[in-house]
Amino acid sequence: MNTLAVENRNCLEFTVAVKTMTRAPYVSARQPLRILIADAHLLTADSLFSIISQSRSDCELMGYASSAVETVSLCGRLKPDLLLLDTSISGQRGARIVREIKKATPTTRILLYCTTTNQNEILDALRGGADGFLEKSCSRADFVAAVDRVAAGESHLCARSLNALAKALRRTTGDELRSPNKLTAREKEILLLVAAGNSSKEIARKLFLGVSTVETHRANLMTKVHARNVAQLVQYAFENGLLATRRAASEP
Repeated sequence: MNTLAVENRNCLEFTVAVKTMTRAPYVSARQPLRILIADAHLLTADSLFSIISQSRSDCELMGYASSAVETVSLCGRLKPDLLLLDTSISGQRGARIVREIKKATPTTRILLYCTTTNQNEILDALRGGADGFLEKSCSRADFVAAVDRVAAGESHLCARSLNALAKALRRTTGDELRSPNKLTAREKEILLLVAAGNSSKEIARKLFLGVSTVETHRANLMTKVHARNVAQLVQYAFENGLLATRRAASEP
């Protein structure tokens, strides 16, 4: 090999080495989903996070809480993106501390899971700002779907929770209801689709609208009915009889 060839090869190797050393480290653009789990049973809490971490890699466990007091304290300090809250957590019914948690960390999404669905408890939690309800008897797939939906800013109400909510709202007197007449026909149509669990993209596809148009209608809906989340939109629809037909069909 002549001298020129050796020098060219050495130059090439040096260039590759420099590029390798100076290459910027890969940083994921997607921020991890920071999760706090409030459950008196550590084994249950650990199993729930294991299921989530197997379905999505972008999650981080912030910690566990075993009592209502500890849950409020940790939420205020850690400000997780998502709180999984057992409604029967020791010290206080889980649904009753939702308002305290939302006051301490308004951006934290709250998904409650329960063995039984108590009507008053559901209403209290929704009014306090809960973002979803899930039964402990649900399937693994339903659990993962509920976590994904709530983490993405949507709401999730299991079938039994919706049924319990409907029965409780039947007792609401007419004087307490807010008139649905102030909603446009399009807003009512979108409200029904939201209540059925459709995302903005799904609604846009079904109504042949742009996603931004649907988002505008949803924002107007939230403002008009004074709702803080989708769960409260569903509550409004039930209170005003907009879901009467759907509700009757879902009853046994």
